[in-house]
Amino acid sequence: MSGRSHQTNLLDRYRVRKRERSQLVLIMLISLLGIFLSCRSHTQAWYWVMCLSGSLGAGLFLLHFLFCLVGFTGDESLLPLCGFLCSLSLAMLCGISPSLAWRQLCWILIGLALIPVAALPRHWRDLAEYRYLIGMGGLVLLFVTAFFGIEQGGARLWLSVGAIRFQPGEIVRLGLGVFLSAIYSENLQLFAHPTARLGPISIPEPRHLVPLLIMWILFLFVLVVQRDLGSAVLYYALFALLGFCATGQPVYLVVPVLMGCIGGAMAAAYFHHVQARFSVWLDPWATPQGAGYQIIQAMFALANGGWLGRGLGGGYARFAPASYTDLPFAIIAEELGFVGLVAGLTGHFLLVGRGIYLSFRCRQDFLQLLGLAVVLGWGLSVFLVTGGMLRLVPLTGLVTPFVSYGGTAMVTNLFSLGLLLNISRQELWS
Repeated sequence: MSGRSHQTNLLDRYRVRKRERSQLVLIMLISLLGIFLSCRSHTQAWYWVMCLSGSLGAGLFLLHFLFCLVGFTGDESLLPLCGFLCSLSLAMLCGISPSLAWRQLCWILIGLALIPVAALPRHWRDLAEYRYLIGMGGLVLLFVTAFFGIEQGGARLWLSVGAIRFQPGEIVRLGLGVFLSAIYSENLQLFAHPTARLGPISIPEPRHLVPLLIMWILFLFVLVVQRDLGSAVLYYALFALLGFCATGQPVYLVVPVLMGCIGGAMAAAYFHHVQARFSVWLDPWATPQGAGYQIIQAMFALANGGWLGRGLGGGYARFAPASYTDLPFAIIAEELGFVGLVAGLTGHFLLVGRGIYLSFRCRQDFLQLLGLAVVLGWGLSVFLVTGGMLRLVPLTGLVTPFVSYGGTAMVTNLFSLGLLLNISRQELWS
């Protein structure tokens, strides 16, 4: 009798999360078709299709069945949306080199294995107690990278520890989100209802601002030394938007924007590498074979793609330097056209929009702000990368979440997705 009851219980657990399961089936069909079209001219096309699409599907469905088994109540749309973007990444990379797509798949599987580590524990709110330790750890990583890192493309973005090479900036972004979320949630009333004044502007008491300002100045100092302007802009924008979301006070958005404009103008006047970025943005044709080459190739890719594209694996943007890390949507726009570009952007839009909705449903201040920090980081990255491709903003060298090639970014973003799934648990809504 107990055996039959146990079997019934397992069946009941399997029946839950139906929407997630049906969406994952659709994602796997898209993955199979996309990867097949990308490597159809390869001599081992079906081998790569089964390896890449099959392994991705196995990882996603194992995670889904684990959620069913433990009765996980987190959101059912986040994992399929992430799976769609990962499928898009593999299809794009497979057209360049199946072995490159295989390396990306290995990072995806590592990240999927870390999702339960982030999604299942019940006490992530305790992270707020270690905010200064996490903040100082991020600073140490940036200092070490600034002075001992590997320089690439004019910026020191990489650290090498033995055979392991990683990009600390992606990890620091998550740590910064934890730090800012903890500071804002701890002093929410003080920040939302400032009592001190600076001229006509109301500000919180200075003793509450000092730790935040000191940490932020140190972050910006290290970023200037690193010459990683993309991360500097991302961190600064995250700082401003999270402050506005936490307090609802426009001053936390307006003042950082004004200070950012002044700081950007000063940086362009006194730092040659910043000036060069702005010059390339304003007139890439001045150096068509030099600094402007990448953005010019992105513009050609957008023009060549048309409505439906040249077909997966048939574009030329993939031959541009670092296109599959810095400008993956340029490759997608050329090979899948305007329709493919809109599909990729829509996937990110839905992921970020769903994440914002779920974060606001959470009733714990720290976890709510942490969820917002995760999704705002994704949204800002997509905006800056796509804006750079369209010449709305200067190129930043940031990665596109879940689409760009890169191990550190993929693993960190998938772990962040696990945190967002944790925050989306229904028991945190009341």
